Parts: sequence; structure tokens; C-alpha cells
Amino acid sequence: MKHFLGLATLLAFGALSSTPALAQAAAPIGFWTTADDGERLMVQPNAQCSFFAVGGVQVAGDCTWDSTSRGGILSIWYPMPLGPAAVRYNIVWIDDNTISVFGDIFYRRQ
Repeated sequence: MKHFLGLATLLAFGALSSTPALAQAAAPIGFWTTADDGERLMVQPNAQCSFFAVGGVQVAGDCTWDSTSRGGILSIWYPMPLGPAAVRYNIVWIDDNTISVFGDIFYRRQ
């Protein structure tokens, strides 16, 4: 996974592109939880992320951010026996301290 850490960092948090600049949503850097603290999302500025759902998905690893005008897709790459795999999360910004992850509401804790 080291081979794309530099690429992941560029893609995750503000890479330059050849397309015209449009308003793009920032990566949701911080520690986020649902109201009952059941699900947790950590997005670090060094392109490391983790997602933990009680009784469900628990992944951690390198991450990328593909922004849109209101949010984007957060991909977390984690190790597997045959090579890295990714889980992708659809994120929409609601306000500076609130995001929606596949419809579940998360609040910034840090």
C-alpha cells in the first residue's frame, strides 16, 4: 500500500486537475460519530481513515477523497490477503459540524 500513499495524499486532499475549477466540497477531516456514538469515522489530514460500525464494518487504512459540490466519496483502502481492497462511503455535508454518510447523520467530535 505504500506505492500509492503519495498518490492517495494528492487525490485525497486537493489534487490539481486539468478540468475547470468548480466549487468542490472539502474532505471531512476530523473525528465523527452518530448521535448514539455507535458508528465512528476518523478522517486524518495524512490520508489515513477508519470507520467502525457496531456489529458491522470495521476498516482502517489509506484513504482518498473524490469531492463533489456537496460532499464526495471517501474510499478507505485496507489490507486483504490478495491485495488491498476499498470500501467507499457516500458523504454529504449538512453544515460545518454535521455530515451524512449513506443517510446516517454524523457529528464532528474533534
